Amino acid sequence: GGPPRPPPPRLSTADGMLLLASCVNAVAISWAGINAQAYVTATTFMVLANLNKFVVVAFGIAVLHEASSWQAVVGCGTSLLGGAAYARARSNLASRPTPVKCSEAEADDEDDEKASLQPA
Repeated sequence: GGPPRPPPPRLSTADGMLLLASCVNAVAISWAGINAQAYVTATTFMVLANLNKFVVVAFGIAVLHEASSWQAVVGCGTSLLGGAAYARARSNLASRPTPVKCSEAEADDEDDEKASLQPA
């Protein structure tokens, strides 16, 4: 039934190499993402994923000359600002002294009491 289908287009050698390079790149990016999860917090990983989307959109606009709608520009800007704010918050958090937990403080008090009760 119906008209015969045309044969599928043939890939040139250059097209095949680009397709293969794209596949290898996708596997490398996926492996790096999985590997990164072991070294960062879940929130940091999500921020990295969102910043990755910015890189993809920016690459499309700058290199592939895709249309740059105001929504894409606002989204990229929001992603960059959010990533910068998160990095600043992490930096501020890392520079704070670690608070002593109540259980640790109570254990230290008990050790002091035991030491003062033992004969010298």
